[in-house]
Amino acid sequence: MNCLGLGNRTDLWGLTRTLSALGSLLAFLLLGAGEGAAQAKGCFGTALVFAIDASGSIDDDEYVLQMAGLSQALRSPEIASAVQGAGGVAMAAVVWSDTAVATSKVGWQSVRTAQDIERFARTMENLPRVGGGGTDLGQGVWDALDLFDDPTLCATRRVVDVSGDGKETLYPRRRHGVSILVAKRRAEDSGITINGLAITDEEADIEEYYLENVAVGVGAFVILADSFDDFGTAMKTKLLREITPINQAQLREMQPANEGTYQEPDGPLPGRGRVTPPLWRVSLR
Repeated sequence: MNCLGLGNRTDLWGLTRTLSALGSLLAFLLLGAGEGAAQAKGCFGTALVFAIDASGSIDDDEYVLQMAGLSQALRSPEIASAVQGAGGVAMAAVVWSDTAVATSKVGWQSVRTAQDIERFARTMENLPRVGGGGTDLGQGVWDALDLFDDPTLCATRRVVDVSGDGKETLYPRRRHGVSILVAKRRAEDSGITINGLAITDEEADIEEYYLENVAVGVGAFVILADSFDDFGTAMKTKLLREITPINQAQLREMQPANEGTYQEPDGPLPGRGRVTPPLWRVSLR
């Protein structure tokens, strides 16, 4: 379940900025109040599922780099501080590949302390690879969404964190799996955010693909990693954006600028990059 938790142009501009600041403050206070109520009920501010690519485009060494990068990001002091500041995060994972291969799953774990983080990090870095074949991205996301059906789960925000280096495999006839557009629609209808971490070493337009076909929901964004060696750094930046409450409040309040891009809110957010409506696009280049 979810816990619910026209006059002088200068004067007008000042009023606009003041109203915008008040709106951001209100969003932050409401978000914090919602998370405070959730914590009082033993709930989490965020429930996060890592959906990790283990399809045929990922070799064994690259799979190890993904899992090691994720574990390294989790162990960083900044993530530990963010998790504690958010009142804890419920974490789970699916490792997806071809529909013909069973998805590997890690069920929900309560991550509130440094010991909890270490336990989950060890689980992920020691998770054996099960995969290969086609890139059935939609089925991987669908399996991740299934985890939110757990009636014991209580969280204010629900997020799927998808990482991969390729587009969904297109078959002459759809097999038993679910397409990414169907899975994306399910997430949108359920109020679940999907963020993407696109590894750009295989397909040059993977960023646009993830923006158009994968990311959805409030504050959704795609972050880029130039290679699997950059995965840990990209994941750390991504996690800080996903679980830090003030970042969530700022993302909710962003408004389009005249030139068709978004302006970064006052105060730095972890990472850097330009914004492409209606989603964040963050590059580590």
